[in-house]
Amino acid sequence: RRLLVTRDRGCAFPGCDRHPKHCDAHHIQHWADGGATSVDNGVLLCRHHHRLIHHSGWSVKMANGIPVFSPPKWLDPDRRPKRNLINAF
Repeated sequence: RRLLVTRDRGCAFPGCDRHPKHCDAHHIQHWADGGATSVDNGVLLCRHHHRLIHHSGWSVKMANGIPVFSPPKWLDPDRRPKRNLINAF
């Protein structure tokens, strides 16, 4: 968790400014599906965005060590990846 806080500095969802203390660690590939509990497979998400990832067409993956999010096709037919620039260095 400390490494996720250091990397993500809060909710990693694009445009969100929630502080790390209001965030959960999310497995990008679920642990039940063989996903490791590691920084490379984890991302900090506030509760709202954590539920959104689980119950909508949004997806998250790692790109060069940074979490990037793809919106559902109904929102962006090209599913252009987005990242949170609010918490970026």
